[in-house]
Amino acid sequence: MLFAAGAAGFAQAPLEKVRVERYDIDVSFQPEKSFLHARAAVGLRASQYVEAIEFELNPYLKILEVTDPQGRKLDFVRSGRLGSAKLLVRLAEPCGAEQGLTLTFVYEGALPAKPLDYISKDGILLRDESRWYPAVDLSAFTQNDFKIKVRAGWEVVSSGGLMRTWEEEDLDNYFYEGYQWQTDEPVSSRSLAAFSFGENPDCTIPLGAAATDSAPGSSSRKSNCVAEDRDWKGGESLALRVQEISQVYGRWLGPGHFPGPFRLFQGFPGQHGAIGYSAPGFLVVSEDVVKFFGYPGYAPEFLPHEIAHQWFPIEVTITRQEDGWLAESLAEYLAWRYLAEKDREAARRMVARAMRDALAPEHLPPLALGLKLFALENGDVTHATLYDRGMLVWRTLETVVDRERVDRALKEYYKRYAGRSASIADFRKICEEISGRDLGWFFDYFIRDTEIPEIELRRTATSAPNEYAGEIVLRNVPPEFQVRVEMRLETTAGPVLHSVATRGEVTPFTVATQGAVTRVTLDPDKRILRWTETARRYGSQRALLARANDLVQAGQAAQAAQTYEQALALDPENFSANEQRIRFALGRMYDRQKLTSRAWQEFSRALELASLDPMETDFYRAWSRVYRARIEQRRGRPAAARAEAEAGLALKSPALETQVLLDDGSDRVTTAAAELRALAKPVRR
Repeated sequence: MLFAAGAAGFAQAPLEKVRVERYDIDVSFQPEKSFLHARAAVGLRASQYVEAIEFELNPYLKILEVTDPQGRKLDFVRSGRLGSAKLLVRLAEPCGAEQGLTLTFVYEGALPAKPLDYISKDGILLRDESRWYPAVDLSAFTQNDFKIKVRAGWEVVSSGGLMRTWEEEDLDNYFYEGYQWQTDEPVSSRSLAAFSFGENPDCTIPLGAAATDSAPGSSSRKSNCVAEDRDWKGGESLALRVQEISQVYGRWLGPGHFPGPFRLFQGFPGQHGAIGYSAPGFLVVSEDVVKFFGYPGYAPEFLPHEIAHQWFPIEVTITRQEDGWLAESLAEYLAWRYLAEKDREAARRMVARAMRDALAPEHLPPLALGLKLFALENGDVTHATLYDRGMLVWRTLETVVDRERVDRALKEYYKRYAGRSASIADFRKICEEISGRDLGWFFDYFIRDTEIPEIELRRTATSAPNEYAGEIVLRNVPPEFQVRVEMRLETTAGPVLHSVATRGEVTPFTVATQGAVTRVTLDPDKRILRWTETARRYGSQRALLARANDLVQAGQAAQAAQTYEQALALDPENFSANEQRIRFALGRMYDRQKLTSRAWQEFSRALELASLDPMETDFYRAWSRVYRARIEQRRGRPAAARAEAEAGLALKSPALETQVLLDDGSDRVTTAAAELRALAKPVRR
């Protein structure tokens, strides 16, 4: 009954207006037990008269006491809702408006490991989302003073500067390394990470605009990447790439206000793939990012995306989760901009994939859901929406107000809101100030709604020689819809580039040419988010592939084969670059049926084809070699089997290390590399 009463009191408590300004936290970790013990002093300031304050603290952490500045123990109650981190602390006496106070929490507990938050024998990473400290606002800008103790031989990283280190032994003969991290200015995160000192790649990097840059406000810091005595193969080149990216962003946006030297290190032990987490002044990356850095085609947008987060949403946080377009979508757009300057082919592939994948989900959730998409949708839909479609909306904005004005708007957005939170409405206001136009239709259409434009080129008659006449036709758009549509005309005298600023549903145009027009490509650089034949075909193919896979699992091979063939027939020109995937699926199905010749034929085709992602291309080629080698073994041709396996290993691609769960009933996790190495071994007789 006491618990029920406490929960009811929690639910009925008035919403208090307080802001957190400072954290002083002493925390010690016993990683082998996933355990932490902490004393956190939280500096607060009330904006109105308050009697109780609402916090969040991980429900797995047991609160031992909460005290006020006079040392009085305060009453607190946890939410009665299962798994809720909410916590209400009642003050001993009311706090007046603009009055400051400090509450001290003592708490401890073992946190269950999650992919992005963990305390383990292999490392520690605690993001703000883990709620490892008492939080009023997870993205609040606060000054922090952390004294962190970890087991001997470990190192700790947090935001700010490392003030001192020490060694300590407790009463149970547990040896600690101590680290004190402080921030000079408020930062938007209280994240921290720790790792084994002797094994982890670690690099300190000065970020910001280069000394030779002529942009106003350019930093005078020189490039001085230090690998900090680590035996980290390739670490310095990875760090220099991070510095180069930051210098490009510094030119575009203004040098960031980073809390001390930027630190880059490896985390996410045991996890595979390109994984990263950005916090003020540091970046945690997975082992695969370090291992495969520099391999052509391996996640080229990963580092530019993560470094963009140092500006958005770390320096300029978002007001609400719904403003996520100004976080993930913007980081993806900046990553594309960086690649367009440094690696044009990677930038081209990035846009081509986005134009194909962004509209593939069966239902298109609005971008206005922002970061809520992570909780509401599966990973494929979230990525297609927030990353692919969101990035394309930024590119479309370029066609509405032009890129120069987008750049000015982003620079002003950063200048105006650095150290604060901002919303999409705030950014829209800046865009309208700079362009002198009402852009309400753009933000309503592309972010709040889920309609997608259709743009068609229609040729019209003309009596003038050497002239091409036509109309740009818009469908599924509001009356205010205006974009600049580019086109490329192939003529007998050479290519001609032309653009049309649309007005209304139909916009006529004429183009003077010196030769006869043989072909016209609308929006050749894919600058406008719109329905394309590629997107339509890919969406239909995905639906058929899902159905075919279900049929395979149900043992209906004949129907599955027909469905795969239907998917291929939808896109005979392979505009969607999906044929390799379908051919591989067909080959695997035929292999299960012991239809060896058909399987061999499909795997051979998969070897010749390519996807829009080099790693996906290599993945299907490597596994095609695995299956061909197995077929050769069954044929009693061990030398041919070894030759197939060696050809697969010769790819030397990161895709060979992709872990997959075999669906042969064994529940075995393996990689193409492991299978190929086993197949390449001579058979002992």
